[in-house]
Amino acid sequence: MDEKERMEVAAFRYQLIAGVVNRATPLSPGEVGTYFREIVNMAWKPDGKPARISIRTLERYKHLYDKGGLDALKPAVMPVRGCRLPPDILSAAEVLRREMPSRSVEQVIFLLEQQNPVWKDQIPPSTLARHFRTKDLTRRQLVKGDSEDRYRRFETDAPLRIWQSDFKHSVYLPDPLVKDRKRKTILCLILDDYSRYVMHAQYFWNEKLPCLEETLKKAIEKHGIPEQFYCDCGSAFSAKHLANICSRLGIRLSHSQPYRPAGRGKCERIFQFLDSSFHPEAYAAIHQGKIVDLEGLNKALQVWLDGYYHQRTHGTTRQTPAERMASFPVKPLPYGKEELRRFFFVEETRKVDKTGCISLDGIAYEVPQELAKKAVQIRYDPFDPSDAEIYVNGVFVGKARLLDALKNFHKPRPHREKEAKETPVSYSILDAAGKSREEQWGELHYSGEDPS
Repeated sequence: MDEKERMEVAAFRYQLIAGVVNRATPLSPGEVGTYFREIVNMAWKPDGKPARISIRTLERYKHLYDKGGLDALKPAVMPVRGCRLPPDILSAAEVLRREMPSRSVEQVIFLLEQQNPVWKDQIPPSTLARHFRTKDLTRRQLVKGDSEDRYRRFETDAPLRIWQSDFKHSVYLPDPLVKDRKRKTILCLILDDYSRYVMHAQYFWNEKLPCLEETLKKAIEKHGIPEQFYCDCGSAFSAKHLANICSRLGIRLSHSQPYRPAGRGKCERIFQFLDSSFHPEAYAAIHQGKIVDLEGLNKALQVWLDGYYHQRTHGTTRQTPAERMASFPVKPLPYGKEELRRFFFVEETRKVDKTGCISLDGIAYEVPQELAKKAVQIRYDPFDPSDAEIYVNGVFVGKARLLDALKNFHKPRPHREKEAKETPVSYSILDAAGKSREEQWGELHYSGEDPS
């Protein structure tokens, strides 16, 4: 496991305990236990699989984080050791698990050892648990709970506690690349759970990770850092880079269960309101030629939000979103805008070619010539390709600049002949050759021979 993978594991572990460790006021032991019990029942991995985390494990993660921060949550690099169990042990274990699915792995091992004392201390629990997972014999798979869908309305007690986010396929605009063709826009929206205030919303041409990061960055610049960022399990929201960003900013990243969008109902509700209120007005402006590109559409959206939606009394809260946001003091942003922007830089690994260039998203960059044929990490702003930094093993070595081949053509080439070093040489090969020649001439003259 390399350093990047260890960091990804640490970021996932942090998200599990973020609701406890990133609070301004610490929770009591009873509240911490209640929170961990909820996490055990609700924790999901970004790929949509159950996390299978125990309360004891969460307590250990919290202890490690309190002691050493995010680095302490990185897994240790351990050698991979395999272990095989005889088929008779595995078949007996399967029978015990099937006849009573509630039995734990520890209990199954205890029963096996009582049946056959020869097996005592010969059955690793992790190996048997892995075998049960392979054979679909876990307790979760065997014991079917209540399948009835049950929901409960919830609301936080202050702004910036939970931000909900989602993408929506939206209005069509003239395609900037193909004449006389329409192209669908994608709206990325971040909503405050308490106030129903839209922290930031922006239209893009796609729903990839850079669009989500741009929206989140602008929302934080305007209103500060939230405690929790709640979203679905889409590819952009499940990206490991987003988890790393949230971990560095102290944000708890959480995902709704797959195929259960009801938890993000507040986002779905404002999307419905956009369809009925804003989009008809936007289409009218598009047909009149007042909106012709993404920039114009985003300006119109911001006008609609600030001038209408945020001033409109919400049907559930009976207050305007602006009033509910203003009812709590604004938390100052602990980072400058430039420092915050660099938190969102995307990192990619590339190998520099012999000309000192690398290619990224179809864009060619020049890096210092001494890095030719070496692997480097490039960190860049996807919305500003000109701002890119080069790192080697995590150490900053310089800036990458966009390739300008025409400018390089007009640069003076270095002289091909090797110039003499400015440093004086005490004794050169020429001095030695001259001395040898004098000795030869002296010997020849002494012998009376003609040196010519």
